[in-house]
Parts: sequence; C-alpha cells; structure tokens
Amino acid sequence: MTAGRASAEAEAVARIVERAEGEGLDGARYRLEPVSPRAVTAAFNGAPASEADAVQDVQLTYVFLRYAADLSGRFDPKAAGPFWLTRPPPRDLVPWLEQSLQSGRIVAAFAALSPAHAAYGDLKAALARYREIAHQGGWAALPPRLALRRGSRGLQVAALRTRLAMEGDLPAPTASGPADTYDSALAEGVKRFEQRHGLVADGVLDAVTVAALNVPVEERIRQIELNLERWRWLPADLGRRYVMVNVPSFQLAAHEDGRPAVAMKVVTGKPDSPTPVFGDEMTTVVFSPYWNVPPTIAEDEIFPAVLRDSSYLLRNDLELVRGTQVVGPAALRRGGVQIRQRPGTRNSLGLVKLVFPNPFGVYLHGTPASALFARPSRAFSHGCVRVEKPFELARWVLGGMPQWTPSAIQAAMRSGRERQLALPEPIPVYITYLTVQASHDGTVFFWPDVYGHDAAQMPLMPAPSSLPPAPILAAVPPRPVLDPAATSN
Repeated sequence: MTAGRASAEAEAVARIVERAEGEGLDGARYRLEPVSPRAVTAAFNGAPASEADAVQDVQLTYVFLRYAADLSGRFDPKAAGPFWLTRPPPRDLVPWLEQSLQSGRIVAAFAALSPAHAAYGDLKAALARYREIAHQGGWAALPPRLALRRGSRGLQVAALRTRLAMEGDLPAPTASGPADTYDSALAEGVKRFEQRHGLVADGVLDAVTVAALNVPVEERIRQIELNLERWRWLPADLGRRYVMVNVPSFQLAAHEDGRPAVAMKVVTGKPDSPTPVFGDEMTTVVFSPYWNVPPTIAEDEIFPAVLRDSSYLLRNDLELVRGTQVVGPAALRRGGVQIRQRPGTRNSLGLVKLVFPNPFGVYLHGTPASALFARPSRAFSHGCVRVEKPFELARWVLGGMPQWTPSAIQAAMRSGRERQLALPEPIPVYITYLTVQASHDGTVFFWPDVYGHDAAQMPLMPAPSSLPPAPILAAVPPRPVLDPAATSN
C-alpha cells in the first residue's frame, strides 16, 4: 500500500482471490481482518512508512497467504485412514511469496496456484452449474418407496421427468413431452442418470435410484468441493505419460501429452481389503507371471483347501515352493513353504502384470475372471487392480520400444515362461479416489463412496461461512484526487 492505494499487482491478486468461490473455496475466508500493532511492527521491522498503509499491507498479506494455503490443501487427507497416502505437495508459502514479489511475478504466481489439469477445470464448471441449480431452489425429493417402470402413469411420473431434466438427463423437448407417462424416452433418461451414478443402468426406477435422485443439491455441491480439494493434493505436473486409476468409478486411463490414450474398466479391492490411494512409478512389465500368493490369502483360503484335498493344487495350477525348490503337499505340514500359481491362462494375474513398487504390494494385472467387468460395481479384489484390457495397456506402456511389436507382446504373454522387462523410463501411476468427475461436454458423474473416504473426509472440510464474500479492497480508501485550483497560490 502507498498513500492508501493498493499497487496494481495487489489489485490483480485481489481479483484472483475474489474468485475463490469458483475454486470450491469459501470466499468469506478472505476478508480483511483486524491485525495487532505487534504484527504490524514485526512485519515492518518497527518502521512502517505510515500506520494505515502498514496495517493494510499486513491485512492483504494475511489474506493472500490464507488463499495460497487453501489452494495447497485445506486438511491432511490421512484422516481417511492408513490406505490414503496421497499428500498435498509441500509448499513453504512465506519464501514463495517473497520470491514472487522480488521477481515481479506475483500475479502469475497466484494465478498458477490453481491446478491446471483439464479435469479440474471441468469440475469447476460443474460446481458453477450445481450452484446455479441451488440458487434456483434445487430439486424436490421423490417418495422414497416410489417404484416406476415403462408404462407407469401419474403425477409422480411428471415429477420424475422434471427432476431428470434439471441435471440434463432428459433433453428439453423430451422433458416437455407426455409428462405423466413413463415412456421409452423417460426410461432412457433414468438409465442415463443411473450410469452417471454407478448404478445398474436398467431404466427402472427402484429404491436405490430414488435414493440417488433424492440427494440434495447442496450435498452434491459439497461433494464437488471435496473432489476439487483432492485434485489439489495431486502433483501439478502428472507427467507426459502417466496412468490414472480411479477407484470409485472402477476405471483406468493412460494419458499421453495431456490426452487419454487408452481407457478401460478395472476391478479394485473389496471394502475390507481396499486398494490404497497413492502414487508411484511403473518400472517393470512381467509377461506370463507367476502369482506368488500373499501369505494372508494362502493361510486363510488355500492351505485349508489343500489340507482337505491334495488335488486342489493340480486343479488350480498351484505349486508349493521352499526356497527355489518345488515341494509336494506333505511339506505343507512342516511349514516354511510358499505357494504360487504357474503361468498360463488360468493364472489369477492373467498373462501380464505391470509393477510399480510400493509398500502395499499393489500392481496392475490381467485376470481370467473377465465376467466381473460387466458389473457396475467392481470392488472384488484383495487390493490389486485387475485391468480389462491388459494387452492394450501393455502395448501402450511399451509404445516407445519399437522392438515390442503387438505380435511380440502377444507371444511373450502366451509363452508360459515368466519374463521381466525393465522399462527404460518409469511411468507415473496414480491411484485416485474421485467420487465426482466431469467431462468436457458437461456430464457430471457421482460415483459411490465404496470405501467411505467421503464420509471420513467431509467433516474435515471447512464449514461454509454464513457471511457472503466481499471485495477484498473495498475497505481500502482510494487515494484522494486533488483539485489543482485548490492547491494554487
């Protein structure tokens, strides 16, 4: 501040901060607040240019740093439990602010705080849209026991039609069609809603679909805000080539140069053996892998079956190993053995696994149980991620290695001999937990909270303020404009 007027840089940063609501933040947190004389003296080493300017400088600094801190993550995600390892990128804000001021890039530095990922921008657009729905009064709840199907008629059908139109699941012309009849167009609208919410998409209105329809728009807004927060916990630069698995949607996408190159369904961990949320680097592709059965699975599931029926090993392509030697079932009673499944089409890892070393022993792999990919909810594994299209994923991973042609990959996968291939460059892998996603065309997906992370983290989100946002510089008086005639002698 100089003579009561903010600098051009301070005004530009203030305009950025005043748009905090669009980032899913509470704009009321960035009001100018009283500061103590001691804080002012400390900030200016005891010698401020003027008391008013000094106070306003400190106030603006507090506001700007609070905004920067909030865009760096407002709470520690580890509150979701030990299976959430993603952490906000560390940022020492005071030196960052000082360096930005000294370099003359303060405005660019604040503009760059918001994640630049396209998915984050699409989610911000969804937030604005749902806030507008809330501003218009939101949607009315349907009777919780309502059950409708094609051919049903009545006022509740008309209410359903109105409800679906509010989120765009019914095109406008259809929404004004035969309002009281559950026709094929309405069934398609219900099916679209079910698909967007990870439900069985059969176009039949049952209790599960009604429950999703009846979630208040205010709760949907909070879900969007929480998932914007989760994007802020990810690195600003995900890499030129990377793989992202999203657990709630049971989807994997391999990205290259900012665009998805390969996409597929996945199977993730059961709620009692959840796939952890973390990031690491893929370093190795293993063709025709052995499955080294984890001790807990071996002890709880396989060893008892072998003791009951020794033919269980042969029937499931399993073998017992002590050290490097394959041993017979009799060795099981003496202990000290491990169990593994031989390579082949029946192997639980399929024909290829993709390894990104981590403390959980989680990796990507194929599976012979392809029928599970037809289900909308696919939390069935012991924690690893089963991929729907292992060949396509391996081909993309090895895309920079010309010797690994599609036929060479297929041959290695079906060789029946394990082969490990080190990647020349590691590929980042991100296991995420995004319960709300938005596409560039405006479609918004609300996925089930399969592991309860939303329920654990939502209470940690700052509660919305009862105060409306206010212009940051509104309380700063403008520099007086002097009348030249009044100052002449």
